Amino acid sequence: MRHSIYSVCIVALLAVSVTACDFFDPDPVTDPNSPSTGEVLNGANKSELQNLVTGLESRHREAPPDVTELYGSFGREVYATFASDPRFITNWLGQDGVTPDAEFFGDGGAFDAPYAAIKQGNFLIEAVNNTDAVSEQERNGYIGFAKTIQAYQYLIALNGQWRGPDRSPAGSIRIDVADPLSPGPFLSYDNALAEIRNILDEANGQLGNAGSEFAFTLSEGFAGFDTPSTMQELNRAIAARAAIYAEDWSGALSALDASFLSLEPGEASMNEGAYHVFGAPPDQFNPLFYPRNANTNQILMVHPSMIEDALPGDLRVERKFFRRDEPITNGDLPGVELFYQDNRYESNESPIPFLRNEELILIYAEAKAQTGAFSDAVNAIDIIRETWELDDYSGAANKEALIDEILFQRRYSLWAEGGHRWIDARRYGRLDEIPTELDGGQVFEKLARPLSER
Repeated sequence: MRHSIYSVCIVALLAVSVTACDFFDPDPVTDPNSPSTGEVLNGANKSELQNLVTGLESRHREAPPDVTELYGSFGREVYATFASDPRFITNWLGQDGVTPDAEFFGDGGAFDAPYAAIKQGNFLIEAVNNTDAVSEQERNGYIGFAKTIQAYQYLIALNGQWRGPDRSPAGSIRIDVADPLSPGPFLSYDNALAEIRNILDEANGQLGNAGSEFAFTLSEGFAGFDTPSTMQELNRAIAARAAIYAEDWSGALSALDASFLSLEPGEASMNEGAYHVFGAPPDQFNPLFYPRNANTNQILMVHPSMIEDALPGDLRVERKFFRRDEPITNGDLPGVELFYQDNRYESNESPIPFLRNEELILIYAEAKAQTGAFSDAVNAIDIIRETWELDDYSGAANKEALIDEILFQRRYSLWAEGGHRWIDARRYGRLDEIPTELDGGQVFEKLARPLSER
């Protein structure tokens, strides 16, 4: 099935009347293809608001593929063997003491792209607040959706930063960016995370006052989450992710109770969730799709440790990793032959997940283990293991052992879905467990911000 989503655009149709006296002295035209934002920021109709919603969806899908490559390289989930620039290996892997180059274009998607989506959300919110074309109930729906997406994007940007082992405030993001010429201050990691959770709560409340239907249409990627009440379930799922980052285990469980969490085994249950959709031009192809056995030196490859550390019979290895006939090599990885590439996408129009039930089950297991409900944690782990044809968990039923198991399962269940392994290793002080032997590099604690943001 083709999926299509178009970037926001407002087409100006110009009717020109030419007379003899003004033929050589026409009215000045600043940009005939992009009229001023004032045309939709004041008095927008529903068609124009729909364009802004569609534009927000388009912006929303830009960062996840980029951070999958970047954070996935930091966490050695993948090797970005992109011969177009050696920095995809030397810089991202920290070889020879190199640190992340904040001005390397390859890093931009982890910082710039989320803020582009946040700006689009602010644009939509301002337009909705300045029009009489919608009711108050409908207005809540627009704003609740926009803020939910903004919170998700703020989390992407925040994941590139970190509070440090001493919970110091160094390294964080701005939350107040409504005025790009006068943005708010950088907040500490913990304060920024608290603000993101507040945005999610505000959005959840607005969605609760949005009636039974949205006044706008979403793409097929939001199938099952295209009403205010079901969007609340997605909002609470994002809130559960944010809660475990804040080490608020009871808050995570509370959010899960109102989310779309299903404790059912099976691949269909695991893959229930929201997706970024792609399509043929004039839309954009899935940027993470590579034909199997493609003869190319521009390809994202599976880190060999993912194959070496897998449990025998784990069905995720078959589902996610394709063994090529011929390996990929890279001059900056001497002696390393990479045989496995991504096997998840059937075509260049396949959707990319941005939050699935499998992650929610693992969040549930983690929160239960952290709060001492060990039998519940084991049951959730076994849902994952049963789905992927592994025997039930037989290790110790204590917090340390269960967290080890949960992090291992997250490594395979959430592989290449936004850099979870790097984020998880950092959350638990385990960056030293990420293997660097093959590449001779280092593992970074955080991503450097662009020079303009220091």
